[in-house]
Amino acid sequence: MGQNYGKLGKRRSSGGFQWFVLGFLPGILCGGSVIFAALFFGPLGDLREPLPTYTPAPRIVEVVTATPDPDQPSPTPFVVTATPDTSAVVLAPSATPTPDPAVIATDTAATQIALTPGLTSPNQVEQVVAPNVPNPTVANQAVADIPPQLASIVTTMVTIPAGTFTMGTSPLQVLEAVDQCRNRDGGLCEPSMGQDASPEFQVSLDSFQMEITEVTFGQYVAFLNYLRSQGVSHLNGCGGFPCIQTANEVATREITFDSQNYNVAPTLLNYPVYAVTWYGAQAYCRAIGRRLPTEAEWEYAARGTDRRYYPWGNNWSEALARTSRPRGQDPGPRPVGSFPAGASPFGLLDMAGNLSEWVNDWYSETIYSQYASLPQPIVNPQGPPIALQKVLRGGNWDAVPFFAQTMIRTSFAPAPDRINDDYSRSVGFRCAADVNPTATNSGFGAPAAGGAPNPATLGTDNLPGAGSFGTVPELQPTQPTEGSRG
Repeated sequence: MGQNYGKLGKRRSSGGFQWFVLGFLPGILCGGSVIFAALFFGPLGDLREPLPTYTPAPRIVEVVTATPDPDQPSPTPFVVTATPDTSAVVLAPSATPTPDPAVIATDTAATQIALTPGLTSPNQVEQVVAPNVPNPTVANQAVADIPPQLASIVTTMVTIPAGTFTMGTSPLQVLEAVDQCRNRDGGLCEPSMGQDASPEFQVSLDSFQMEITEVTFGQYVAFLNYLRSQGVSHLNGCGGFPCIQTANEVATREITFDSQNYNVAPTLLNYPVYAVTWYGAQAYCRAIGRRLPTEAEWEYAARGTDRRYYPWGNNWSEALARTSRPRGQDPGPRPVGSFPAGASPFGLLDMAGNLSEWVNDWYSETIYSQYASLPQPIVNPQGPPIALQKVLRGGNWDAVPFFAQTMIRTSFAPAPDRINDDYSRSVGFRCAADVNPTATNSGFGAPAAGGAPNPATLGTDNLPGAGSFGTVPELQPTQPTEGSRG
């Protein structure tokens, strides 16, 4: 019985013809299509080439470099291949690093935040020298009227050449520093801790001199014994204010007084002196014919002209300064000059960490905004004429690295309310001196007085009521106090 295949007709003796028709005609159509496509689009060989790969548009990503846990042992120590002298500081890392493309930057070079080219880690030692800053000359002060009892404690100073630099920082840099404080150091920093260092402004300074290291216990005890020889007490011998706390006032203090002589343990002679009031610091400097540096001089000496964040460069390293990181260290500062690889562009030591340092300026939260509104550059700024606190710079052993940055400002009362108050163990100082005593200024206030020291007036500073101890209240400091390391 036949089968019906529709329009193909009726099947005859065999289905071969139908299958031929069913296979041949579609095959002709498909083959022709392939040949036509090949002729139209190109040679047949092109069909074997891979399809082009889609490349997405580049994305901007934030690169975060992992930082070792500060509670864990430190990695391989840094190697300094040459010990820097006081006139030039050139550091070398332990190995030649590979350039790191990770750069975080703003739309202007003035506020760029980036790893220094050639560094692979924020903790790596940098090889960097401030551009356009001539090598300083090391010079001793030529002052003939230094009391003979103090001649042996007068230390070498570095002569810092006149120059113009950018002082302060930007809000963006403050935010970056706060982020590092929180995520790298486990600190409790807030943007408000750096907002008084903004905005940036231009400063022009005459040449001046500054001591290479912080003043030590040995030097300050010699100064106290000089005062004693003049019939002056540490309780009110610095312009009517206390010079420093001794163990007679606070039992844990290091300097002792037996009613005849001041003494300190021999092991502490080379440690930076602390628990010294601002008046005591200024009195010491004036006794040897020097003065406290201005805030602008301190920052310039610490960072040079290239806006570096730390004395040695832009990247933090626990190996180059004494702060509260890494955790678990014995409390207190280290002997002066313990971190030669962390020197500033002018060869000054311990400008980051160890002790926060008194400067001459009174503290104002808004002084930078006032400076920025004046014609630039500001010449030899002196700070506001009077306030309640004095400026501190450089961070200390009890504070997170945030405060060790060259542009970050803090403040503290120049003397405690009462002599028995437990005054800060994290505050010290170093002295400066004029190269040109007739230097002028366009900033606020007047230059510090010089001349031969008078033990009865050492440390006075135009403060109403000077000589009446306790007239300046101690306010809350703007940096973490001891026991609050963030």
